[in-house]
Amino acid sequence: MRACTFISKIFLLLILLANHAMAQAPAPGPAGGQEVTPPKKEEASMFDQSTPYMEYGDFNINDDDDADTMYFQYGRFFGMSLGLGYQAATGNRGLLYTSAFPRFDLKVHYWFDFQLAMNIGIFFASHSYESSGSITNVRLIGYGVDLKYSFDVRNASAPISFSNPFIIAGVGSLSKTETTITSSTPDLDSSFSVNFGAGLEFPIVYKKTYFILEGRYHTQNFNDTIETRFANKGIADLTGGFFTMMGHILFTW
Repeated sequence: MRACTFISKIFLLLILLANHAMAQAPAPGPAGGQEVTPPKKEEASMFDQSTPYMEYGDFNINDDDDADTMYFQYGRFFGMSLGLGYQAATGNRGLLYTSAFPRFDLKVHYWFDFQLAMNIGIFFASHSYESSGSITNVRLIGYGVDLKYSFDVRNASAPISFSNPFIIAGVGSLSKTETTITSSTPDLDSSFSVNFGAGLEFPIVYKKTYFILEGRYHTQNFNDTIETRFANKGIADLTGGFFTMMGHILFTW
């Protein structure tokens, strides 16, 4: 009886030891019986977030870069033009002055893009008038800067797209020198001048040579503008500006 009780206790002890060993053993993994530890989940940082500002796509395509590339490939950068044309005084001054032909222009051109350009130039014109039985020669020299805007005519009809219409406006200085046979001292005067107009630009050799037809109106205010010394001729004063019609040959590169 004692032997049976001893054997039972031994059997029960072995069962307890086996259960304890199984509880301490690692769980078998999918490969080679190794336990796989699940990856630790990390918090998303600012640089892991997906936004339109951090992704390449249509959102961040720079249209200005495309326009610059097109301009550098097909545009004009610098130019020089020689002009010949006609200038006439308007208003009361036009009643006194004869017309000036020819008038000479010399300009340097710079293009910002396909449509906007800046011109810096100088011109020469000579008028005359008769007073007290003698002829007075009037020589005008002007210089200034202009801004020229050409219209986008890519979708216009062929005649309009070929003529390339534009508008132009500028400011500058206008100097006047009057000389007569009876006077040894010339009469000098100068004035601030504003001008505006429009024109057409016809290509002769694409990107190299062009012909420009341009009309403008120039304003100024000389010291003799309010003089009444020609009232005996029915001219109350010398108000009025100058109208010009010019043709230019433009060379570009």
